[in-house]
Amino acid sequence: MVIAVPDSYADVVERLCGEFDGRVPLPMVTQIVRQCCREANCADSPADPNPPGLEGLARQRLLAVSTGEKTESEGEMS
Repeated sequence: MVIAVPDSYADVVERLCGEFDGRVPLPMVTQIVRQCCREANCADSPADPNPPGLEGLARQRLLAVSTGEKTESEGEMS
């Protein structure tokens, strides 16, 4: 019997670092994932705090950063 182990915060960071390698520096990937995690854990946040939801939110922001688009929270990340 195989038991699936849920992804962790570190798994999300690792996958996104691989996906955005060469486009977004590791410290920024980590910072964005951390910020998304904090936001998702707020009681009034519609974001999913579980790794799949967290990963999706972070991926959207990383895509915006990697393409030079402005995001709502860009001022907070500086």
